[in-house]
Formats: sequence, structure tokens, C-alpha cells
Amino acid sequence: MDCPSIIRLDSAFERLRSCSVSEAREPRSPIDERLLDVRTPAELAFSPNGSRVAFALHATVANVGSYPPSDLYLVDLDSNTSVRITDGVWSDRSPTWSPDGSRIAFLSDRITPGHQLPYTMAIGTEAVLAANLHGSAEAVSWSGAGDRLVVLAADPGCYGLDWSARAVRGADPAPDPHVIRAREARRRLFEIDLASGDVTEVGPPGMSVWEFDGDPDGVVVALVSEDPSTAGWYRSLVARLDLAERTAQTLYRPTWSLEGLAVSPDGRRAAVVEGYSSDPGLLSGSVMIVDLADGTTTDPWPGLQTVGLVEWLDDDSLWYARCDGTGTARGRISLDGAVDERWRGEAFIGDEVTKPKCAIADGGSVVLTTHQAHGQPPELARFDHSRREWTRFTSFNDDVIADTMFPDVRTIRWTAADGFEIEGLLMTPLAADGPLPLLTLVHGGPTWNWGAFFSDSEPNAVLLASAGYACLLPNPRGSIGRGHAFAQAVIGDSGGMDFQDVMAGVDACIAMGVADPERLGISGLSYGGYMAGWAVTHTDRFKAAVAMSVVSNYVSFHLTSEVWMYDEMILRGEWNDPTSQYVERSPVTHAYRCRTPTLVIQGAEDRCTPVGQGWELANAIAASGTEVELVVYPREGHVPMERAHALDAIRRTQAWFDKHLRLLDEGG
Repeated sequence: MDCPSIIRLDSAFERLRSCSVSEAREPRSPIDERLLDVRTPAELAFSPNGSRVAFALHATVANVGSYPPSDLYLVDLDSNTSVRITDGVWSDRSPTWSPDGSRIAFLSDRITPGHQLPYTMAIGTEAVLAANLHGSAEAVSWSGAGDRLVVLAADPGCYGLDWSARAVRGADPAPDPHVIRAREARRRLFEIDLASGDVTEVGPPGMSVWEFDGDPDGVVVALVSEDPSTAGWYRSLVARLDLAERTAQTLYRPTWSLEGLAVSPDGRRAAVVEGYSSDPGLLSGSVMIVDLADGTTTDPWPGLQTVGLVEWLDDDSLWYARCDGTGTARGRISLDGAVDERWRGEAFIGDEVTKPKCAIADGGSVVLTTHQAHGQPPELARFDHSRREWTRFTSFNDDVIADTMFPDVRTIRWTAADGFEIEGLLMTPLAADGPLPLLTLVHGGPTWNWGAFFSDSEPNAVLLASAGYACLLPNPRGSIGRGHAFAQAVIGDSGGMDFQDVMAGVDACIAMGVADPERLGISGLSYGGYMAGWAVTHTDRFKAAVAMSVVSNYVSFHLTSEVWMYDEMILRGEWNDPTSQYVERSPVTHAYRCRTPTLVIQGAEDRCTPVGQGWELANAIAASGTEVELVVYPREGHVPMERAHALDAIRRTQAWFDKHLRLLDEGG
């Protein structure tokens, strides 16, 4: 791999060791290499008769390059046996069945890494490229007759919607020089004739299409934005498309953002989830029903405010999956307003940790999901209706957990400064006694939460707790899982009450006897990185900090990030007003007060929190005379995707905390 750029901004301090994780680990402790081997079953698709399920098995990282591979599998539901139907170093994903169940369409980057194209295959035969596209395909669907595909593709240069948040890769080599025209790249809808291979653009000109559903021979509904740029996602609307005329009839213009569009079987209604969200892909909210004839929109379930995704069961009811504090839940809702919650528990159900989700067949008698929990890696699971519990039936990750003991974890609650109850997770070394060095790990978003995940994203609490740290994973105001008001409480108060919620959690851990008040650290990624940067510029209580993929200066963030609409939502005032929150709520403004040794980690190609944000925070802290180090990973975006980089970030994070919280106290 290319070595990360490590920038020492204060030469008076010794260089951090490249790896201080001992090679001699306890034989039963979870190890970082094995956690990176986790594979996640995702994108479940039932065959038309409901007897089989196709899915993609996604790797966590890429051993070579920065695009994690995935293969397609097929499960026979009668025997619960799975067989791999594609195999390669590339990413095969998004399987969808033809109407007669004889073929599967899917997306793959077999030709150029990162550039997804549509393929079709009959089971047991080789895949066939349906058509070459200039942009990268993100979704594929069949026509009712099975003779055409409808494909959603993002132009090269668009903001990537995966965890990397890099620019979308096109078919051609990267241009030299880059010529960027604001709002020119967008997401387009195409129709592919499978007999001739002809490709026709059928989406509305000048708009971006974010999601679509329906039959191109009948009703097609989409989430579209009049602003074609990434910022348009925040203001997308529900529209009925005429693919022949390339027109969009607006049906519903929401108050908040939209995701999870699903058309009813009879084509009369569409369901969509609406809520406040800081990022595409993180939305949790209320289920809205849109009448496709006149655009009348209703919320039959006003008390249901934490739904991730829904799927129609029949013309009058849907299955839903939702966040429930640190757990998840699922059930059935009817258009008459009835809510029948069938299960809730401390597990996460869904193939992406940002959205609870289930897949259904046979009138709802068969319900599948990707299931994970603490100590239980993601596997396919089937819901047992009689016992109302999940039965896991795949074992892709058995080697990851073999002979491994995981840290203790529990949900804790504490009282915030204004008397509000806040909750989070506390992870501690197995059977350990306190007080221990405490690491406060703040999640990103902020519209996300810490839940029942097998292995968290960076910073990884499982590994840090196994290394001897107590880890507090707080869900402060701004988190999902507790309704609209709780998620929206961060608006106009970034770094305000949410920061106080976090600090109250630290005090609670000290009062419990778990945490040593003299050995406190803080870390986070994305908004969590912002909170780590905010913390070290507002308190001296933390003895070390690791800030990853940070937001450090809201003014420059607004002008360089692809998700700049987020700051317009969360902050009061204008970016060009020096008296606004854009300045007052930026960590760099207060960095002169920082006395906490801080490690800053950033991806060179991050379009969400651009690398300049890391430079600004590191330079501002260095100007205060405080120890700081900046690490920049080439080719990486928001989250490291190359194994060597991901492993380096994990080990470097622990090494930083070992140095400042443990080794000095132990004579190291």
C-alpha cells in the first residue's frame, strides 16, 4: 500500500510508533484482523414464487485497492442452504429477479473497479453485460415483460452514496485536469433494451433521480430533486414519471427529507419515509402514504417516528423495521392506522447499520433479515412467527468469532444537565473491575445512533474494550431511535446540549466507579470527529483525543463539502456572516484553548468531510503549542476501505490512547 501521509505539526514531540499493538494477544480476545474479515449478507431479493432468495455477500474491506468485493449467493428456503452463483475480485451487488424468475439482473464493477454496470444471468450460466454506461449504476429493475431494464446511474464526479463518500467513478480514466462545473453532474434514469442493447435516457431532464419504483410499462414513481447536485437530496420530492415523455409530475413536496420509496402492488399508492437527516442513507422517520392519482399525502401512524424502511405486504398494509433506542423493532402497519409490533429487542436487523430493514414473501409468512448483535456477526435470519424471535441460518462469519470472548456491554441511562434522560452503551473488558481509563466514542451523523452492532465502525469499541478500556458510546440529542423531536434537538445547537449530554455520560461513568477521572479520552468519526474536536477546544478533562473525518470549520466545510446542505439545516445564520454559528460553532475558532494531545485522521478523497478540514484542525491545534498529528490516507474517502489503511487506523488509534492514557501511568 501507499503509506499514509503522517504530518508532525510540532517537531518537539517524538514520532508516534507506527504500531503499538502487541503481537502477543490473549488467545481468546477479538483481533483487529479477524474483525476486518466480517462479511455481510445484504440486498435480499425474493424470487417471484418466494422459494429462493438472492443476495450479495459484502466484504468489509478490500485486500487490494479500495473497493470491497462482493459475490452473489442464492438461498433455497426449503432447505436453508446457500450456494454462491458469482465469484471474483470485483463487486457483484443489487440482485433483482426477472418477472418469470428465470434470470437475475445485478450490478458489477468487473470492467473498471468502482464503475458499476448492469448485467443479467440465468442461474448456472455466465453473466452478460446488458449495456455500457458512462456513469456508474446504482439501482436496476425489470420491466413487467422482462425485455428491458431500468437503471439509475450517477454521472462521474457525483457524490458517492456509499460509506467512502468519494466521487463516483466513471468508465473513463480520471480526467487530467479536472474541470468542474457546479450542478452539472447528476443521477439519471436509463432504459436498456435487452435484445438490441440500446440505451435510452428516460428520466426528467435537468433533475436528479435518487430512487425509483414501479413498472416502466405502467406506473413509475421516483424521488427527484430540482437541484441536480448532492444538496438536492435534502429537498427531494415524490414525482410520477412519464418515461416516454421524460416528464415528472410532482405529487408530494415534503417538509423534511425522503428515503425508502415503495409503490403498492396495485400501483395506487406509494410509501416513503420522511424525517430530518444529516446525510443521505441515514434517514429515520415517519411513514408517509402518497395517493398516486391526486398526490394526497397522509401519515396514518403519527406515533411511529423511527422507521428505517418499509415493504408493502398487500395493497392495504406494510411491514416496517425501526430503531428503538439502542435496539430495533419490526411489525405490521395497516392503512387504517393500526400498528402491530411483532418483535423488538437488542439486536440490529438490516443489511446496513444505518437502516433497520426486513424482506418479506408469501403474504408476510416468510420474513428475512440480516441479523447481528453484540458477539453475533451479521448473518441471514428468518423470523419465527410462533415464537416471535429470529433464527439465524447462515454461518459466513464462524471463523471470525471462533474461540473469541467479547467485552461486556450494557445499555445505561443518565440525566443530562437540563434533567433530560440520555442513554447509550457501556462496553468494558470482560469481567473487569473499575476504575478504568474511559474512552468516549461519539457516533457520526448526528442522525445515527450506537446500537446492537457486532463490530462498530471507527472508533471500534469492541477492540478498544478488549484492550483494557471502558468505552462509553453515547446517543445524545440529535441521535435517531427516539422520535423527531429528539433527532431535531441538535438543529441550531451543534456542540451545545448534545455536547453536554456526552459530558454528563462521562460523569455518570465516573460516579458508577467504572471510569478513572484522570484517564479520559474521546474519539469519533464524521460528526463524532467534530464532537471530538469541539471537546478538546472546550474542556481540558480529556487527556487524549482521536478525531476522524472531521468537520472543523463550518465556513470552509460549506464551500467544499458535497453535503453542504447539512450545515444550512443544522446551523443558525449564513455562512458569510462572521457573527453566525458558522464561526462560533467551529472547533478551529476555539482551538487556541486546546491542551489535549490530538490525533487527526482523514481520507485524501473524502467528499463528505474534505481533507482540508483535517488540515485546519491540526494546524489550529498546533498553533496552540499542543501535541497534534495528522494522518492522511491516499485513495480513501470518509471511512478507510483498504485493509492496510483500516488496520493502520485501528492500531494507530489505540496506540495514541495507550501512549497518553496508559503507558505513561505504567512507566511506559
